[in-house]
Amino acid sequence: MSDFSVEGAELKKLLKFSRAAPISFAYCPGSKVETDLFGLHRKKPAAVMAKSLRASGDGPKVAFGTLQMEGKVISLQCEKAMPALAKKVKKFLKLNKVSKNVRILDMDGNVTEEDIEDLPDDPDDAPPQTAPQTTQSQPAAAAPPPETAAEPSPTPEAVEETPAPDQSGGDLKALAARAKALQPEVMAVPSPSGDKLRQAFGAAVAQLKAGKADDAAKTLDTIEQVLKKLSASRDAEAPVAPDGGATTIEKPRGDPATLKKLQEAAAQLAPKVKALPEGEQSAALKSELRDVIGHIRDGAVDPALSGLRAIQQGLKTVAASPSDATPDTDPLTIWNTAKEATDSAISALQNKIRQIPDPDLERIAEMGLNGITQGNQTALMKHLMDFRNVDAAGRPKAAAALQAQCKEYRTFLDGNELITLCEQNPFGVTVDLRSHLGKALDEIDRAAAAVAA
Repeated sequence: MSDFSVEGAELKKLLKFSRAAPISFAYCPGSKVETDLFGLHRKKPAAVMAKSLRASGDGPKVAFGTLQMEGKVISLQCEKAMPALAKKVKKFLKLNKVSKNVRILDMDGNVTEEDIEDLPDDPDDAPPQTAPQTTQSQPAAAAPPPETAAEPSPTPEAVEETPAPDQSGGDLKALAARAKALQPEVMAVPSPSGDKLRQAFGAAVAQLKAGKADDAAKTLDTIEQVLKKLSASRDAEAPVAPDGGATTIEKPRGDPATLKKLQEAAAQLAPKVKALPEGEQSAALKSELRDVIGHIRDGAVDPALSGLRAIQQGLKTVAASPSDATPDTDPLTIWNTAKEATDSAISALQNKIRQIPDPDLERIAEMGLNGITQGNQTALMKHLMDFRNVDAAGRPKAAAALQAQCKEYRTFLDGNELITLCEQNPFGVTVDLRSHLGKALDEIDRAAAAVAA
């Protein structure tokens, strides 16, 4: 069983936490409901849990995203879904004595499926009871302060209905409405930024419940500022038209709509890549496509766009005549050979570090070498394919561009801390990236220089 799989009391405990703010979920149905694996975690990325559950479960499919419980309904906003997910999850919950309805949402917040029925009231869902009035002969016990209240923090909707103490009722009601309006946008932000925002949002809801209007206002101000910065950082991106303009992506912002368009673009290119005859170029484009899919899953717009453009260019030139370079001196062959030598070592390292809770290590475990090269891998592959497929008149210019990219990649290798972390890992795995890749870059540089001269 996966380390992330929960059931029984632990499942109920984490569902209660989700009342205050969304938490990550992953679900891998088995051959029968008793073998289903359901993962919940307040901090761990959903994609990481999904990979662990799929490796441990006896079923081939997995769904993941964020989960939040409101009253009698558990909503699953899915980065990846599957057919009949609401019915499957509801059966699993019933097996664990959790009587809730289930609603499935896409990344835009639209309902795609639900399994809803009339359910009896759950005492845990009821609002806290007010203390009964006491007679003069029975002095009332002092009410506990809000900070020590036992009930879980409510959703913004519940806060809006909660009477506010003293004179701050108007402020709290306005802040609750403000939080309610922000919630969909916070839910849509991809990890890891989204995880931190959702934690902050949960804190704001708790502050509202406790009647701390000033603290809640400050927290919501911070959330809004972060959301504006995330939005502004995406506005200047250039559009991409994959497959000759069949789909146009405008102003990438990292939001669900943009990521959906990127997914559509990758889906259009995938059959063309898979149809290529076996060879170095086919292997390179397939590797690039896998990287693009990983970037889209992680909400990384920039590298996904760069990868799509590289694939487009590769497909346009793949039918062109091969260059005059011999197999021994072909730069693309040199690089693929060197990368294959490092891939096995990186794969062994990934297997060692998958369960270590460290952001840098998780990045290596999830995406390998492509996840830590900061776009250099994608850029180099583009220039390698350009150099191989360009006509004779354009080869000197392509060679010069390839030399420049080799220099940039070499600078990255020499100074990057994650490369050092891989090579000096404490797990006893020998990883020699700088030696293998550095020698390949030197050979490629010499081959390109012979053409550029």
